[in-house]
Amino acid sequence: MPENDANTALAALRGWWQRITDGETVSGPELDTVISRGRAALEADTGGEAHRLLAIALHERWNRDRTSFDDAGRAIALWQHVLDRTPEDPAAAYLCGTLVTLMAERTRDRADFARAVHLADIATRTLDDAAAWHLSGRAHLVRAFSGGQHDGLAVALDRFAEAMRRDPGDQLRCEIAREQLRAAFARYGRDELGRDEFHGYVDLGYAVLDAPGDAAPGDQALLAGTLAMVEIGIAVPEGRAHDFARVRALVSRYRDVDLPDPHLRAELAAAQAILDSIAGTTGDLDRGVGPLTRLAGSDRFPEANRAVIADTLAVLRGNRAVQEGDLAAFESALTAFEDSSDPALQGLAAVLSARREALRLIEEGDELEAAAVMHAAREALPAGDPTIDLLRDLLGGAVTGDDAGTPFTAAARSVTLTAAVRAAALSDDTAALGRLAAEAGELLGRIPDDYPMLKIPACQAAGAAEEEVARRDPARGAAAGGGGAPPPPPPPPPGAPHPLWPQLTVAHGRSLRLGARPDRAGSRKLGRSALVAFTWQALIQADTGRALEWAGTAARHVRTVAAWCAEDAAADDLVAVLDAGRGLALHAATASRSMPERLIAAGHPDLATAWRETSGSGDSPDDNLRVRAMHALTADSDVFATPDPAAIRESLTAVGADALVYLVAADGDRPGLAVIVPVAGPVRVLPLPDLAAGRAVGEWVESGRDLVPEDGDGESFEDVCRWAWTACMEPLTAFTDRWRLDRPARLVLVPTGALTLVPWHAARYDDDTGRHYAIERLVVSYSVSARMFRATAGMPLRSPESALIVGDPRGDLRFAAQEARDVHRDFHPGGTLLGDATRDDVLDWIAKPGRGPSLLHLACHGHVDQDRPAEASLALADGDLPVLELLARARSAGLDLDRVVLSACSTGAVGSLHDEAVSLATAFLAGGAHTVFGSLWPVPDAGTARLMYDLHRHLSAGGHPPADALRLAQLTALAGDDDDHGWAAFVHLGR
Repeated sequence: MPENDANTALAALRGWWQRITDGETVSGPELDTVISRGRAALEADTGGEAHRLLAIALHERWNRDRTSFDDAGRAIALWQHVLDRTPEDPAAAYLCGTLVTLMAERTRDRADFARAVHLADIATRTLDDAAAWHLSGRAHLVRAFSGGQHDGLAVALDRFAEAMRRDPGDQLRCEIAREQLRAAFARYGRDELGRDEFHGYVDLGYAVLDAPGDAAPGDQALLAGTLAMVEIGIAVPEGRAHDFARVRALVSRYRDVDLPDPHLRAELAAAQAILDSIAGTTGDLDRGVGPLTRLAGSDRFPEANRAVIADTLAVLRGNRAVQEGDLAAFESALTAFEDSSDPALQGLAAVLSARREALRLIEEGDELEAAAVMHAAREALPAGDPTIDLLRDLLGGAVTGDDAGTPFTAAARSVTLTAAVRAAALSDDTAALGRLAAEAGELLGRIPDDYPMLKIPACQAAGAAEEEVARRDPARGAAAGGGGAPPPPPPPPPGAPHPLWPQLTVAHGRSLRLGARPDRAGSRKLGRSALVAFTWQALIQADTGRALEWAGTAARHVRTVAAWCAEDAAADDLVAVLDAGRGLALHAATASRSMPERLIAAGHPDLATAWRETSGSGDSPDDNLRVRAMHALTADSDVFATPDPAAIRESLTAVGADALVYLVAADGDRPGLAVIVPVAGPVRVLPLPDLAAGRAVGEWVESGRDLVPEDGDGESFEDVCRWAWTACMEPLTAFTDRWRLDRPARLVLVPTGALTLVPWHAARYDDDTGRHYAIERLVVSYSVSARMFRATAGMPLRSPESALIVGDPRGDLRFAAQEARDVHRDFHPGGTLLGDATRDDVLDWIAKPGRGPSLLHLACHGHVDQDRPAEASLALADGDLPVLELLARARSAGLDLDRVVLSACSTGAVGSLHDEAVSLATAFLAGGAHTVFGSLWPVPDAGTARLMYDLHRHLSAGGHPPADALRLAQLTALAGDDDDHGWAAFVHLGR
């Protein structure tokens, strides 16, 4: 290369360096030019000046953008060239050692660790200043953390101490304080450092932060994050509560500081992550999952460290799922625990699975089987691990150790105390209950308010114990103002209420009703707030199946609160409570579809957009979009509310009905009820003492395990119809007769519990003129809830202009095929008739835009299992069309249908989750259909064909409203002496 080119290149490097030493800022493009031109000076560089200056320039460029290590690698090669010529060069050793230490942290190569230590040793010998000793400490710390050579921790601490003795500047002092705290924390965790000595390092860290001087904000932030992680990590082993106020102050102080390395930002965010997860702070409702996910995906850490981060992430995901009540996320977390290599996490999976199953069994009243499940899980846990020993104690009902000295062990002890309270209550041991109540109250006092999630089990134990005591000693009841009154439930934690919170609230409501001065209004208010929380929990579930699973847990509490309202003669409250417990999974489907509009109205267009783009599921498995959306809505949002009587009256007027009537079965000593919301006037509660699931209805339900009275079960059908008249429809009809209408009264029935299985319109009575049915005196429609009735009442009543009529797609229902042809020919000749309709045929037709007012008629097989009603399906030519698929579509887009006629077996049957009322018919209704006709049990082919033809005749030729058209068709079937009861199976829902 010509000498003048080399000289020009060297001059460029010298000029750049002079500008730097003068304190001038050099732009990125200028630095790029210097580096590009400076390479020409290397070949003629006999004294090493060009190698030094170019190495410094490359180092500087890498510092500005650390996304690639290429520049750092080139700088290392240049410094090595200098060191080959001058092995003890102080600056070369220090600057090359700095880069090699960073490289070793990434490569985890033993040769790189050794090289980093060697270069740092040269720097300490030749420079002997704070920076050199800090580099030496860093090299040994990296050797320990990234290379697994733990002897490096002690050496690192010695080197950092030497650096501190050499009076470092503010910036370096901040860096040293952080690095030595990391080393000390690791040694403390390995029992290689005493408590006092360790806390000396902690105190030094705080002292540096209190007087940071000229230290860069980014390095202050990293020191703060390390101190926060230390505080989170040592509190429990040291047997004390966390100083969360201090941790929050640390993290919030530096939350918005810019950091050059995204990995460092993730480390700082991890402190906030774990804080959010443990202490239940609001944060962004992420509960720490996001930052830990980013850390888990980083290549900065060795495999062992990444495994620890992954396990921690699994714990945070599980913790968030438990706090939110997200059943799908909880299942995913359990799988992660089971797949972990950590025996403690595997044990946690076993404990959580066993506890969930035990709680289910307890809800069903099977305490012995629940105890057996817990015992089996306890025996299966391995021995020898302190964490697993604690889990074993939890399953066994006793936590020992530090006498519940920390919030965590106090909460763990509270969990086991709840089982002890239950056992003492079963044995009616008042003395034991008193002792347990005192202990529960003491445990609750040991959990500071900084631990809202840990206070939940403690409140549960304390409340359960004091309630049982108050039952036996009213003087101690909450309403009596006794000193032993159970504490109020904690407020809902940030985000979605904890799944146990509504149960605690109902329990506290019960306690308010005990004692000499019961607070009945307060108990009802608490009960209604708990039911809002149950609605919240159903709405955050990822799919209808999970929403059903959650809603099933709410039924018992709904009955409890409804009973309070009935006892207090609080009729309006009773209406709200009964409706709050009906059709939660169906409500979740309909609410999901309209959630974007609600979010926009609440001022959250970004969440609305995310909901539309992902149908509410979020853009990743860790995206808790549903929770964030629920949190964004105000507490009085209509998504949580139930219609009040005034709103129900408005809808009754719109459809021309006279009353909406809830039917509530007797429960123990409490009589059955008809809760009547008339179109005018106050809510009336009609006691129905005989409205109990006694022999007649019990035999009906039992014979209907497949939701059908089998051949030969005509007697049970007649029995249940007679019982339905005497127990309910006779007094209800007598009540409506007082209205002195000149026509049959029009009622919308909302049966609850097992009463949903009864054909109330077919209630039978006999007089001198013969056999009669309720349908002769009433026009009866059905609804899942007042909330769903309101949704359909606002829809227009339109005559169909387009139709899809499906007849016998499986080819084994001769009369269904004829029914479809007749309906098509005589009433909807312009519609589409399909004999071999597939799933796609039906779904595509439903989704087709621009059809105008439309009708869907399906004459086919329907399948339903009482124990799995969500798996109900329609049998089409190429397979089944299940309820869950209809509801999944309903969550994202409405089904634009005016009328749906399900001329199939059991399409209106709701199965064992009675109050959820999930069926093929209600799925179409929840999906947006205006009017639906379905059947409560399998129906005969020939009789159904005649009934359906008459239904369409009254709808189309007669122009009758849907409920009237079905009634007239059923009356025609009765007039023809139809004894197969098929007419009674069909019900009308919706508009």
